[in-house]
Amino acid sequence: MSIHMTTPFRIEPAANLLKAFARRPGRTLVGTLLVISGFFLLFPGLDLVVSGEFVTRGAGFVLTDDGTLRIVRNLGTWITVAILAGSLAALTVPLVARRLPSFLKPHQALYLISVYLLGPGLLVNGIFKNVFGRSRPRDIFAFGGDAIFTPVWTIHGGCSGNCSFVSGEGAAAAAMLALIFVIPRRDRLPVGLGLTAVAAMVSLNRIAFGGHFLSDVLLAWVITLAVMVALRPVFFGASAERIDGAFLTAARRLWRRDGTAEAETGPAGAEMAGAAPLQRARTMPRAEKDWNMDIHAGDFAQAEAAGLAGPAGGFDDGAERRFSRLSVVVPARNEAENLRILVREIGEALQARTFEVVVVDDGSTDDTAAVLDELKADGLPVRHVRHERSAGQSRALRSGLFAASGDVVITIDGDGQNDPAFILALVEALEKAGPAAGLVAGQRVGRTDTRLKRMSSRFANTLRTAILKDATRDTGCGLKAMPATLFRQLPFFDGWHRYLPALVLREGYDVLHLDVKDRERRYGRSNYGILDRGLRGVLDLCGVWWLMRRGRRSPGRVDERSLETRK
Repeated sequence: MSIHMTTPFRIEPAANLLKAFARRPGRTLVGTLLVISGFFLLFPGLDLVVSGEFVTRGAGFVLTDDGTLRIVRNLGTWITVAILAGSLAALTVPLVARRLPSFLKPHQALYLISVYLLGPGLLVNGIFKNVFGRSRPRDIFAFGGDAIFTPVWTIHGGCSGNCSFVSGEGAAAAAMLALIFVIPRRDRLPVGLGLTAVAAMVSLNRIAFGGHFLSDVLLAWVITLAVMVALRPVFFGASAERIDGAFLTAARRLWRRDGTAEAETGPAGAEMAGAAPLQRARTMPRAEKDWNMDIHAGDFAQAEAAGLAGPAGGFDDGAERRFSRLSVVVPARNEAENLRILVREIGEALQARTFEVVVVDDGSTDDTAAVLDELKADGLPVRHVRHERSAGQSRALRSGLFAASGDVVITIDGDGQNDPAFILALVEALEKAGPAAGLVAGQRVGRTDTRLKRMSSRFANTLRTAILKDATRDTGCGLKAMPATLFRQLPFFDGWHRYLPALVLREGYDVLHLDVKDRERRYGRSNYGILDRGLRGVLDLCGVWWLMRRGRRSPGRVDERSLETRK
């Protein structure tokens, strides 16, 4: 068992890969194109194997009707429209409103437009789809269609129009990454990782829909990235100044022709005359964390009522604290047999403390109610909070949180994979750390999940940690302990329980980690899918990143001053 505080997350391997790509991007992309093409020419059946994973016998590509996947596809379209509309606005605003735009410079706007026009537009939809007539997966014999399957780079493969090779939506998704070159340098890594995750989801969506093969998507990305690299020297560096200068000169002449005095005397005119540099978009400074924030209940009696202080009176002088009542919140859906064992284990683990077990029945259709009645009859302090219909794990946790009567809340999954023997260690670690600590999060070791689930979890945790800097390797562990008042003041959204470390850090509290044992599920199966969590998780990650960026600086010590003190 080990407890450790959060530490800055290091991503040196990823940084080294980016540096290697930055040194020779052209050669790297050409080499990647050759490797991918050669691989799929040697093993063309791999495309059929991957697409076949999304086919239901007799029904075809059923995920086409999935509402979540349709939202993801629409998201890609909305982002593309927003980028192009913003770029066009940056070029037209000076001509219509007679003022310079603050969000994009002319060379940046022209770069974004050119990437989309040349990559997804001309090369992909104008040339490749017409020359290499590859039929889409949903149209070939193997998946219920009437067309033949052809490998990559097969000319006139049998499709007459709007063909599969290469993916147009995949190319448009990859073109989103061009935004990396026009945002402030300090934001490029987190924004780049977030955009990459969104673009990857949009691209993989096309495979799930039967619209493209895996090779179509991969090669679309390489081609689009090559266009981005090739166009960059055309619009940046010394070229940027020439483009912006020419654009401003043309705008100035237009304004003079219209007799606009502002062209000579206004802020824009001053910039064109060389009196000031181009206006830059203002960026909010990063929120500065003040880990010595100190709120005293004796000096500021209203702190807790206002939600500014924790249950122990807020950030005190680092002394240990003692929670009077523990509330263990257990979200569960159709986990009757697991609950029968789990609740008894919780009772055994917390015999020395005053506690309650709040089981939130998320619309279960099994014998959960009968099992909980049985446990209550045996003298266990268990409460049954029921949802009329299933609303998901986040809502279940929130319902239990507001029903809890303790001054500290411990969460644990209802499937029995979290070991209740670690609950007391979580609470004691939180007490020992004092009011400055806001969360003790369990970190699973020896995980018993499937290999696919472990890999997807590792990827999601790495991406989240790189963007949010929460230094938590495993936010999916259900074992967490947090003061009830702090828990209730965190912003809520569906999926919020996976971002608790980042949200707690945002409030100015410390986060501790405790290694816990992972166990195999005894009964039933998981109610949460990998694909569903992944697609929603990308959108949640962007939202939490925004919340972290918008966090205000800690006010430090907060106390109420009486009128007598002022005299």
